[in-house]
Amino acid sequence: VENLFYNMIARRKTLQNSADDYGKIVDLLSRMAIHHNNVSFSCRKHGAVKADVHSVVSSSRLDSIRSVYGVSVAKNLIKVEVSSGESSGCAFDMEGFVSNSNYVAKKTILVLFINDRLVECSALKRAIEIVYAATLPKASKPFVYMSINLPREHVDINIHPTKKEVSLLNQEVMIEMIQSEVELKLRNTNDTRTFQEQKVEYIQSTLKSSRSDTPVSPLPSGQKTPKV
Repeated sequence: VENLFYNMIARRKTLQNSADDYGKIVDLLSRMAIHHNNVSFSCRKHGAVKADVHSVVSSSRLDSIRSVYGVSVAKNLIKVEVSSGESSGCAFDMEGFVSNSNYVAKKTILVLFINDRLVECSALKRAIEIVYAATLPKASKPFVYMSINLPREHVDINIHPTKKEVSLLNQEVMIEMIQSEVELKLRNTNDTRTFQEQKVEYIQSTLKSSRSDTPVSPLPSGQKTPKV
């Protein structure tokens, strides 16, 4: 993209910090790359040798997450699936991955696709964070990838100006079912938590004085003891 907003001076002035904009681009493409694993993605800053996002066509969603977010994230993921029919009043299918008790991070990452569209749902994110806060230490935040498919008429995309945030029909019922499944998976894997062990060698040093314990003669009156 060249000469972006060349005829909108006010808008172009808000693009002074290119590092922030590039970070947002990398985050967006990273999310797209793990969902659309039938497409190869590559994102490299101008002048850089190494690409910040590089994914290849893969049949496995876990392989796509590994190539984009790293091995440390991919090895600590649990697969979750929820399916509900019309009989429950809330028809949807969800599949995804959530981090287990060994994953530790300070920021929650929720990659949510509804009907193959990258969106946000604050209610779902809050519900998942509640499960992790009750099950795992407070310092750890989850990594969550979810892909939900449901009838298009059950999605309201007009609650946010950028259509980034969505609202769902029977949202409470759907979130409760997903929340219960995530909690069940976490409790079943909570016993397999591992800790890194580090060996520490303690060295006891003994100080030996070379001086003989001779009595110290008192100083004449009016003289101060010199500082050692």
